[in-house]
Amino acid sequence: MQAYYEIEAQIPLNHHLSLQLPDSIPVGVAKIAVIYDLPEKAEHKSTAMAAFLQNLPELAEGEGLSRTAINEHLQQERQNWD
Repeated sequence: MQAYYEIEAQIPLNHHLSLQLPDSIPVGVAKIAVIYDLPEKAEHKSTAMAAFLQNLPELAEGEGLSRTAINEHLQQERQNWD
């Protein structure tokens, strides 16, 4: 049988953690997991454009988007840049 223990800790600049576990946890092998939030990073404009181009609809050979459809796609992409 397995049990679960959770504690929140502040990761210092030196990235060293020291934990004091409760006496109720027996001596022996344990698994340690570190779960953390990643800071949100602004997407680079070239990455956003590459994603935009990747998500364009597939067209049959010889077909193309209308000028209006292209302008709508570009306008949506520009709004995502800000």
